[in-house]
Amino acid sequence: MKVEADHNEEPLNTQETAIAARRLSRWLAIAGRVLWLELISGFALLSAYVFIQRLGGDNPGADFIIYYAASLLTLGGDPGAIFSWPALQEAQAGVIGKTIDYLPWLYPPPLLLLAAPLSALPYIPALGFWIAAQLAMLAAAVRTLGGTGWTILAAFVFPATINNILVGQNGALSAALLGGGLALLNRHPAIAGVLFGLLIYKPHLAILLPFALLAASAWRALAAALASALGASLLSMAVFGMEPWSAFLASTSAGTKALEYGSAHWPKMATVFAALRLLGAEVSLAYAGQGIAALFAVVAVVLIWRRRQARSWRAPALIIATFLATPYAFFYDLVVLIFAILWLQRPGLSQGGRMILALLWLAPVALWLLARYSQISLWPLLLAGCLAWIYSQARKAE
Repeated sequence: MKVEADHNEEPLNTQETAIAARRLSRWLAIAGRVLWLELISGFALLSAYVFIQRLGGDNPGADFIIYYAASLLTLGGDPGAIFSWPALQEAQAGVIGKTIDYLPWLYPPPLLLLAAPLSALPYIPALGFWIAAQLAMLAAAVRTLGGTGWTILAAFVFPATINNILVGQNGALSAALLGGGLALLNRHPAIAGVLFGLLIYKPHLAILLPFALLAASAWRALAAALASALGASLLSMAVFGMEPWSAFLASTSAGTKALEYGSAHWPKMATVFAALRLLGAEVSLAYAGQGIAALFAVVAVVLIWRRRQARSWRAPALIIATFLATPYAFFYDLVVLIFAILWLQRPGLSQGGRMILALLWLAPVALWLLARYSQISLWPLLLAGCLAWIYSQARKAE
């Protein structure tokens, strides 16, 4: 009888162990979510504190002063002067009462269509409007994915979005155009193309769109994008004249020089070029590395976009590959990564996939701080690894 009792106890012990393991797994999952929520909430609260403190400082709008000063010059009747650093610097100092070392205007003139009216408001209200308008556009773009209020909140507290707010930049606008266009591409290709074309103000974020649209034979979207870009350019010429365009074309070397030798900016950039320059590579070697990364990005995008079975992987692949292909992208441009994260978050995602999404979420702050204090940027490794993972998943979808 004793032996029989021992045999009966074994299944019972095994069952109890399995139940205990499931309970532990559930508690660990809950603890992980709580920790994640604490990290996000803590960063959001800290950022809100920094933003409020900055409102009482010398330059409460940070980079927003670029757009406001450009508006002053444009409404003053001299839009071409925005590309003259002395003139723009003087306008900036007139707003905040302080001379800024170097915050130039490097954008194509179509962005003036949005920036020119800003100085009709006082500086702080204009900053508030600039931020609120971008968040509204971002929310609308996220909703095209079928997003709920919680999804929109996630987009707002995404570290790159908060960084964009803190520095008064235009990353949420770019994300709304690129992410929104990708979300609408299958249902409304013409509207998607119009949104893509409006990225003419920041063409380095649209660098892979022609390859993707051609690979997918998305002719309506491609035609609409070209028409939209041309229309925005012609409208800017009609409103502001040819002088801003002439000044822009003459000032392109200034942007190139800032990229190649602006060492203070490299830790803030999520590109292969900046990572290599941080490591001490010469300009020619950094360009060579950037070229190899761009080729890898183009090939991956074309291979994924030409497969109809991999349609659900197309958009995140394009977004990730964009930052591998362009040599010029700052941490505030990374707002569009929230769309890649939302697309990649799906039922049945593997543990490795969830880890990649967690890294993408934390990277806009974590990798910037790492690069700032160690002079080592891990963006190329993260982006290349993520793109390779997406490609492998797209292959499995066949």
